[in-house]
Amino acid sequence: MTVTPFPAKLLQDRKSLHELFVACQATARRKEHAQVVSLSLAIPAVDPLAVLERLRQPEHLHFYWEQRSQQIAIAATEPVLQLQIDGPQRFTQAQRFICTSLVDTVTAGALDLPCAGPHFFCSFTFFDETQRETRLFPAATVFLPRWQVARVRDQAVLVANLLVDAQTNLVQLTDEVWRQWQQLRSPQTNGRGTLQSAKLSSPVAADYPVLTETERFTTAVKNILQDIEAQGLQKLVLAHTLDVTVPEPPPLGHALATLRDRYPDCYVFSVSNGKGQAFMGASPERLIELCDRNLVTDALAGSAPRGQNLTEDTHLGTQLLGNPKDNHEHQVVLDFIQNCLWELGIQSQVSSPPHLLQLPNIQHLRTLVTAKIPQNLHLLEILEALHPTPAVAGAPQKIAQQQIRKHETFERHLYAAPIGWVDHQGNGEFTVGIRSALIDGCLTRLYAGAGIVAGSDPQRELAEIQLKLHTLLDALV
Repeated sequence: MTVTPFPAKLLQDRKSLHELFVACQATARRKEHAQVVSLSLAIPAVDPLAVLERLRQPEHLHFYWEQRSQQIAIAATEPVLQLQIDGPQRFTQAQRFICTSLVDTVTAGALDLPCAGPHFFCSFTFFDETQRETRLFPAATVFLPRWQVARVRDQAVLVANLLVDAQTNLVQLTDEVWRQWQQLRSPQTNGRGTLQSAKLSSPVAADYPVLTETERFTTAVKNILQDIEAQGLQKLVLAHTLDVTVPEPPPLGHALATLRDRYPDCYVFSVSNGKGQAFMGASPERLIELCDRNLVTDALAGSAPRGQNLTEDTHLGTQLLGNPKDNHEHQVVLDFIQNCLWELGIQSQVSSPPHLLQLPNIQHLRTLVTAKIPQNLHLLEILEALHPTPAVAGAPQKIAQQQIRKHETFERHLYAAPIGWVDHQGNGEFTVGIRSALIDGCLTRLYAGAGIVAGSDPQRELAEIQLKLHTLLDALV
């Protein structure tokens, strides 16, 4: 990726900032092409979620990402560059868009800080085509934000990405960036506080949430089990939805604050389409993480509830580790991941035997897979190969996707799909949009899925769906 650096020491005051823009405008005139100026500026350790609540506008795309246990949070809004496309070439086109955008990008400022430099925020729907009448999100959305605020442990950075062409008013641009930087550096800034969890009362104002079409779900599970017995399938992930209507749209910021408090080991995320809808969740599943060409991915499959006390909890965890059905489901996912990497020429390693990932209301079998990635392989190429894994679709992959269309009566949109970011150095991280909800005004649609394999029990799978739905139900209602 081509990025032109600019000496950081020149960004000491408003005058030096203006001089940087003047130099970039001269380049834009010479090339007859707009330049992206990406400034990374140190700020106090603000709460990115609080900053996002102050900056975001309904008509702008936004992106939020936090994993509290790793002490990382990123907020981004107001696209400077964006790509929204449909079709089977979406990952390739997204990669090309990122690489092309970086050719005309100048970076400056505190690039040594964590999460500094330009980041491209991405969301991909589960299927590469969605029905036009129900489409809320394009099959691929990639955007470079005007404002990005990130905090990693006790360090924070403001990344301002500005488009400079021959007509740009540089005085106005300098004033805007300088003002935003000073506001975030000020102890009195509104964005410095920490956004608190919602103080939710009993959900008397909402329609009581009841899981409907349960018989349809269990019947579908029985039909899927017949296909598995006939060896047409190894596994299918069948999802269910729960619609909740409230008098007023739920406060997104407080819902995200609640999720990060309750699920510190999950990826808490939110993405919007700029048309009034947002997709948010608290996902336990890392699809891919790439840092300095070192890859980590999760095989996450097999579930059990948590116990009411230590003895019961230990018993349930031990049962999960030894359950043949759950271990088979887990192995299908692990084999798929390793085979995908092998087909890309990547030698992967299993870092440990299956172990428990324990969340407040549910526990999963998890195995970490690691690998060293060659320089010529882009993160989005690996992402395309992995999505969708059997953890969210099934196996074989193509047949499973056809069966999902057959049995599910709703559009998945971003549910069970890749959500994450890629930076200017090719690093990035993606989670899978599970334990998630679509916020559409006063209507909230929650999603959850269960993996059906040989030995699955329809009633147990339904109970697993209900258990997973509580991840977001308790935070939103």
